[in-house]
Amino acid sequence: MRVAVIGGGGALGKLIAKIFAEEFEVVISDIDEEKGKKIAKELNVEFSPNNIEATRESDIVIISVPIENTCETIKEVAPHVKPRALLTDVTSVKIEPCRAMLRFANREAEIIGMHPMFGPRISSLEGQLILLCPIRTEKWLNFLIKFFEDRKAKVHITTPEEHDRIMSVVQGLTHFAYLNVASTIRELGIDVKESRKFSSPIYELMLDMICRIIGQNPKLYANIQIHNPFVAKVHDIFIKNSKELANCIKNKNEGKFVDTMIKNAKHLGHFNVAMGRSDKAIMALTRELRKLKNAIGKEVALKHIYTNKIHVGRVIEVTPDEVILEKKNRKIKLKIYNIEVLSKDFLRKWKEKNLPKIKRDFSVLLPINAEEKVIKELISSEEIVSCEIIDIYKGKTIPNGYKSITFRIYFFGDVDIKKAEEKVLNLFKSLGYGIR
Repeated sequence: MRVAVIGGGGALGKLIAKIFAEEFEVVISDIDEEKGKKIAKELNVEFSPNNIEATRESDIVIISVPIENTCETIKEVAPHVKPRALLTDVTSVKIEPCRAMLRFANREAEIIGMHPMFGPRISSLEGQLILLCPIRTEKWLNFLIKFFEDRKAKVHITTPEEHDRIMSVVQGLTHFAYLNVASTIRELGIDVKESRKFSSPIYELMLDMICRIIGQNPKLYANIQIHNPFVAKVHDIFIKNSKELANCIKNKNEGKFVDTMIKNAKHLGHFNVAMGRSDKAIMALTRELRKLKNAIGKEVALKHIYTNKIHVGRVIEVTPDEVILEKKNRKIKLKIYNIEVLSKDFLRKWKEKNLPKIKRDFSVLLPINAEEKVIKELISSEEIVSCEIIDIYKGKTIPNGYKSITFRIYFFGDVDIKKAEEKVLNLFKSLGYGIR
């Protein structure tokens, strides 16, 4: 099966191409030919300089261009979508693109509006939400549901109208409110770094959410506001309520303030769930920091949450923002908010897979009735990969009442082998066994 991603040179288009290329043949096109070719090479997919050529032979055509160019691009490629193929888009608004697909695609093409509720920084679809708006479909809706659910994503079916109405709050109101909070902080001349010294966890979370939004493509966020037909009404109601609340405070009307909070509390509900989620978010602010401080002087495995690169080394310093690892006599600085501390089990498996092994044999004199398998189980440490018994000898050179057991031990290649050997020898001596 062949999938075309029109606009595959963009950040989201690249992610979508990568996801589908795990299973299918993919071709991407992009207005920036140099960038498109570079991404195609990186993803090991085909590049086409022509949107129509990319569309003609594809079974799925995905429009992933800026919102303001989406309908124009649909008009260009939709007539060339082959019969029974799927035409879809991934914009943040749905009414306009779905109408355009229905208008310009041939009547035998299937049409589904799609909105991935995540950005291009994710490393996996697991737990992510995809909204689907089926317009004209027989087989492709079930295909998309299975494709995404197989990757542990969540799928919700809706209509273009309901999508845009709800998105005017989920995105429109959220972005509008947070942008205005940022503007207020800026106009007040507040030093944000200094304000964090006084902050509660909720303020910290709010600042992070604001920075997450304003640090992204401003044109995208502008067009989410501009092209959603329900946003204007949301803005009007938000501004009206802001003015009413401000007047309530200005007039010292405690009763009205309290009444407003109670009414809002009754409408929003789900306090226990909200408290649990927010508690987890607050704890997450310090969880990795606590883990790293407890690991100073120890070896850890850290995963960069965006690149998925694994860093293994000894923690030598931890600040509120950074961790410094020592790795092969060089130091690596990592931002704590960009990394995940992996388990000891993961660290061990990573080392087993990626490090060379050093083999050493130890011959030990044990009493004839000693259980060598029990002794073998005692030979374990962070430096040791595995241990096996390779020889049991009871010949003439062995004293009466004894046997010689040879243990073959594999050490990780990054250990100080002399110290590691000494630890094993000391273990045997502490058990009262002689070394041959």
